[in-house]
Amino acid sequence: LLMQWLRTLLYPRMKSKASKAGHEWQAFAVAQSEPLLRFALCSGSHSDPAVRVYTPKRLFQQLEAAKEEFIRATVGVWREQKILLPKLVEAYAKDVKLSSQGLVDMVQRYLPESLRTAMQRCQQQGGGRSSKIIEWVPYNLNFRYLIARDLAFPHLS
Repeated sequence: LLMQWLRTLLYPRMKSKASKAGHEWQAFAVAQSEPLLRFALCSGSHSDPAVRVYTPKRLFQQLEAAKEEFIRATVGVWREQKILLPKLVEAYAKDVKLSSQGLVDMVQRYLPESLRTAMQRCQQQGGGRSSKIIEWVPYNLNFRYLIARDLAFPHLS
């Protein structure tokens, strides 16, 4: 049921001739797909983004900030040979039709200098072939709710 609900939120309304039974969530579906929603939805799995509050006025900026925070928290480089990216980032890249190099470039923009340098060395050792140096970290279904810092400690924001 949860996956059906998430699918309904992530993908645009589908015009279907199927019966209305089982499609009660369709009323809550977005009219148009928004890939950034992937960084806003948390089902309680370890691999999910942090729980945070979004406001209508600044929604797009908040979704972009959630993407940046998620990438900073989850991307890694292993021995300057592999760039470790979570499967959620892979799904986002597919949604926005990013090439392997476009994905690496996007990820690098959000990282601190030390990690960015390690990624560049990794690319040089991989002969510049981004698709060969990316390793997808499997989705971890273990339970965890990560609360965004500004929600947990509002007085520090």
